[in-house]
Amino acid sequence: MNRIVTVAAAILGMVAAIACAMVQAQVDNKAVTGLTPNKVRWFTPTYYNDGRQRAQLFGDSSRGGVWIDRVKIPSGGRVLAHTHTQDELVTVIQGAWLLGEGAKFEEAKLRPYPSGSFIVIPAGVAHFVAAREGLVIVQLSGTGKFQTDYIEK
Repeated sequence: MNRIVTVAAAILGMVAAIACAMVQAQVDNKAVTGLTPNKVRWFTPTYYNDGRQRAQLFGDSSRGGVWIDRVKIPSGGRVLAHTHTQDELVTVIQGAWLLGEGAKFEEAKLRPYPSGSFIVIPAGVAHFVAAREGLVIVQLSGTGKFQTDYIEK
């Protein structure tokens, strides 16, 4: 029960921080900032070698502070078991994101999360992901430098 309350409090704090940062940015700029899908700039980070792409929508996840990124996973793509040093907050934007828990990729443990799903993966929890059929796009958000530690090589 305490873990649920802690995770809920962390989520509320993160949402509040993102909202405050966005309001502050609007106050500082005195203008609405919008990004339509065709204006999202996708790139392939040097640490992606499996067809994935990333887009930084707000802030910079590699430097810290408040940030929002999107990740594209091609059909048939998979990410081996890994952990993160902070909670991973995931919203499925497109497709069915498959998630499994454990220190080794196991197809049988994958659970589908369809478009519109929201998932919280607590810091330190080993997990793996896949996109079986069709392109999958997820949105990640957080505060602080985002780090991935791979368990499987």
